[in-house]
Amino acid sequence: MFDAPGPERPDGHRLLHWPIGYSPDFSDLWAVGETDIDAQPEAVFGHLADLCSWARDVTRIDDGPTADAEPPGLRTDSEFAYRLDGLEVRARVGECSPGSRLAWFAQGTDLGLYQEWLLLARTGRTLVLLGFAARGPAAIAHREADPACARRIVEGWLTAVEARASRGGGKG
Repeated sequence: MFDAPGPERPDGHRLLHWPIGYSPDFSDLWAVGETDIDAQPEAVFGHLADLCSWARDVTRIDDGPTADAEPPGLRTDSEFAYRLDGLEVRARVGECSPGSRLAWFAQGTDLGLYQEWLLLARTGRTLVLLGFAARGPAAIAHREADPACARRIVEGWLTAVEARASRGGGKG
């Protein structure tokens, strides 16, 4: 887990599509993490796209998202709202490539954030990379109050997705 700018970023960091203003070098709060999951990318993606499981499985989600999208869940341009660390945010999916990549932007009071998932097939397994970046006064306040909060957010998401994929039999 890497949550500070520097040369120790994982190789996968370069594979993420950091948008202008949300790269780690320009964000007020960010983290990158990865995990290796014993499941096919399509199965892992299915767990990511299951909005209803977030409140149950992701420790940093306070209330489950309410999706404007119909099942099966997320798609490009779908919108949803959720609470992250007590902050209400409204998100819009900017990139949704089933089995490979999912990214969204979210806005809240004094906060803008970007989150991207990259799924890489690895001989019956999936290497999952997650990038999280936030800007604005709320991001600065969170960083100052808890310098490791972004890392914990990323760890919570990765742990939850790995657990769901393992429970779901994810070999697909």
